[in-house]
Amino acid sequence: MSAIAPKGPRFDSLPRLAYVNALFIIGTIGTLITPAMLDGWAQLHWSATRLGAVAAIELAGLAAGSLSGLYWQRRWRWRPVALASVLVAIAGNAACVVVKDFAGVCVLRALVGVSGGLLTALYSAVLANSRSPGRVIAVTTFIQIGVEAAFMFSAASVFEGLGNSGLFVVMAALFIVLLPFLALLPAKWPTATTEDPRQPERHQRSWRAYPLLLSFVPFIVVQAGVYTFLGEFGRVAANLSVEATLHAIGISVVLSSLGSVAAYSLNDRIGFKLPIGGAVLLMTGMLFGMILGSRSAALFLFYISLLQISWIFLNCYLYSALIDANNLLVPAATPSSALGSVVGAGAMGYVLDHGGITGSLILTVGSMILTALLTLPFLRLHAADATANPLN
Repeated sequence: MSAIAPKGPRFDSLPRLAYVNALFIIGTIGTLITPAMLDGWAQLHWSATRLGAVAAIELAGLAAGSLSGLYWQRRWRWRPVALASVLVAIAGNAACVVVKDFAGVCVLRALVGVSGGLLTALYSAVLANSRSPGRVIAVTTFIQIGVEAAFMFSAASVFEGLGNSGLFVVMAALFIVLLPFLALLPAKWPTATTEDPRQPERHQRSWRAYPLLLSFVPFIVVQAGVYTFLGEFGRVAANLSVEATLHAIGISVVLSSLGSVAAYSLNDRIGFKLPIGGAVLLMTGMLFGMILGSRSAALFLFYISLLQISWIFLNCYLYSALIDANNLLVPAATPSSALGSVVGAGAMGYVLDHGGITGSLILTVGSMILTALLTLPFLRLHAADATANPLN
């Protein structure tokens, strides 16, 4: 990977990577803790349709903000973008403390979503110019899981101490903490003259990067669809109580961080094809196990834990493969994932209603096959191209 896009040490210093991770994780936290935020709005007595719309609007804003990075990443200076994004996020979250009407909240969450998308694009820009993006993604995912869990576990205490709008106070405060450290962010996209004149700027522009980008859609269809309805799978496939199912899910989410550890440890030692192919096979096997073989709480926990470990691992490698193929396309991965999330949750709900767990198996395994078809052949071809023309 470093042979494809070597960059100067400015993009790999520990303080810089730590700050960029903080920008990304805090910038997207609203989309990670949606259930807790919805609980905070319970006092407003909104319908499920309205609550779902607010969540979808923020996610759409995030996707739009990230996608815009395809235009400005290499044109604009990054620190003004980060400053504007953080200020909008502070104002939007602070305003959510007092604004209670549906239309107003929708506008505010859309603005916060767009600002988070811009910060996501900045994260992807730094990631695209890192020497070891796979390891950066693995560390980010590991920390993200911990932050998400901390918010979810502490939400009740926050509500008790700060009221139903307390989460917005906390999020605004976290963005305020980010402000004094903006100088840690690189000034702009690097060039041969800004980084190291001996190292020319290198990007892979092959059309084969586009199937890799599209692979995020079916992959996230499985991830979002299964995770959204894990409770249903526990009840129907494993015949578990609600309490037992939630307990198993909580443990499995913690264990899923092992996927990040595995991706960080392996990095790019054996390329992309074997890790991605192995993760696809493991996910597919665990889907069969979860849906058809969950005969007890222990087996259900085993299957969903390995399933989540493998999809965290695969997520890291899909990003790494895309960066290796065309690091300019990375901002489009978030909108592709958002599309997969929307399709996955909706399609899984429809399939469970009309086709039961057998239908869900067909949907998920079919999506995993499509993920493999959009990645494995093009990884092989790209590897051949990179060997023949390393400066492509």
